[in-house]
Amino acid sequence: MAGRSHNRRKSRPARELVRRILVVTEGTLTEPQYVERLNGFLRSKGSTAVVKPVGVGKDPLKVVRKCIEFRDKAKGDDKPFDTCVCLVDVDQWGAALKGACELAGHESILLLVSNLKFEMWLRWHAEENCSPLTSPQLDQLTARLGLVKNKALSLDFPLHGVHAACEVARRVDPEMEAGRVGPDPSSAMPILVDLLLGRYSG
Repeated sequence: MAGRSHNRRKSRPARELVRRILVVTEGTLTEPQYVERLNGFLRSKGSTAVVKPVGVGKDPLKVVRKCIEFRDKAKGDDKPFDTCVCLVDVDQWGAALKGACELAGHESILLLVSNLKFEMWLRWHAEENCSPLTSPQLDQLTARLGLVKNKALSLDFPLHGVHAACEVARRVDPEMEAGRVGPDPSSAMPILVDLLLGRYSG
């Protein structure tokens, strides 16, 4: 009996280490809801996202600084993150992004910029249109497409369209990379998708 029990224990597969990805967002509803649901939708066995919203109105530099705080605290608690990501918009910040990009690069944080804003990325889950839009126009469009309501992601948001959205984003911005502001419209969100799928090489 003892021998058989020992053999069963020995035959158990070794536990795989899961890469922990910290994702810090400047918004408190749309972005964190999207990332959490995307994380569940992709269900990667090798990676998982921990989402930390920092509040509407935080400029990109403050978002990066908050990310550093979260990262350092987790390391001090012996629960370090393997990769740290910040999601920010161009929107009204414009020139303020330069300092955020520089600090993120210095701290090895992946700063993923959406131009004009995150709703453009959401749009590409439902349509391939790449026309530049103003912020109010994007809000109206995502509401009309049934993607967002009162800044909250719709319950039936088409997450299955994420791979098509990645194709559109890479087509409009072939030079996509973290810490860079792409053309209007653009979004570096495919980098987060690759991270969650365990295929981002940096």
